[in-house]
Amino acid sequence: MYMKNLKKILENRKFVREKIPLIHAITNPIAINMVANSILFQGAKAICAECEDEMEEIVKISDSLSINLGNITNSRLKAMEIATKFANEKNIPVIMDVVGVGASKIRLDFAKNLLEKYKFEVIKGNSSEILSLCGEKSHAKGIDAGDEDEVSDKNIKYFTEISQKLSKKYKTTVLITGKTDILLKDDKYFLFENGCDNLSKITATGCMLTGLISTFLSVSNPIDASILALLILEISGEISDTKKPYSFFVNLMDNISEISDEEIIKRAKIREGNL
Repeated sequence: MYMKNLKKILENRKFVREKIPLIHAITNPIAINMVANSILFQGAKAICAECEDEMEEIVKISDSLSINLGNITNSRLKAMEIATKFANEKNIPVIMDVVGVGASKIRLDFAKNLLEKYKFEVIKGNSSEILSLCGEKSHAKGIDAGDEDEVSDKNIKYFTEISQKLSKKYKTTVLITGKTDILLKDDKYFLFENGCDNLSKITATGCMLTGLISTFLSVSNPIDASILALLILEISGEISDTKKPYSFFVNLMDNISEISDEEIIKRAKIREGNL
């Protein structure tokens, strides 16, 4: 089984520290500090440039790119498209976090347009966002997933099937985040059941996950990068858990930096399946 290779996947943490890649993260200003720090804590370097006039220069010196549709502006959207274009030309990996595509038409149309024109290694969103992207009925609450869209054992087949269509259409890996995360590429999927409620009660944890995935994309494939990033963030959340939300946040940032491979292996809760 794939997860027998977890020790090998964890070696990508060492590869990042050795390579010290530059991760270009076009994210929202609400999350910039947390995203940049989560990247730095892995031993990589972060740059959060969003001026469209410097996109070509920044992308050319970067090792991966992440774009995040949270808190969009016309200028930021234009910078994202320019950066994605140059990233594809340079053949560096790109992840798109489709934040809020269930909340506004402009975000949904922008995401679909980019997917039609460019190559993405990973598409990431919560269940409501992926439903919207697939043309299905969505109950998004702003940038959050609606309760009616929550992934459960009862609807996993439905979510894996629509994700498979998305994956095959755009030749990409799809990640649905939530209490149960679904990671899918073609006919293979993984279910993750780590994490804690507090991860959804502070801002930017989803954006941090995107930054972590982008970091590991600079040294590994989309599936391994996503598995590693999910486990680091969600298990760090578990061991940081407290009733005091800001104390949780501080503990979370510390543990993202310091969590051991042994702790990850011990706590990882992953199921695998095939369609």
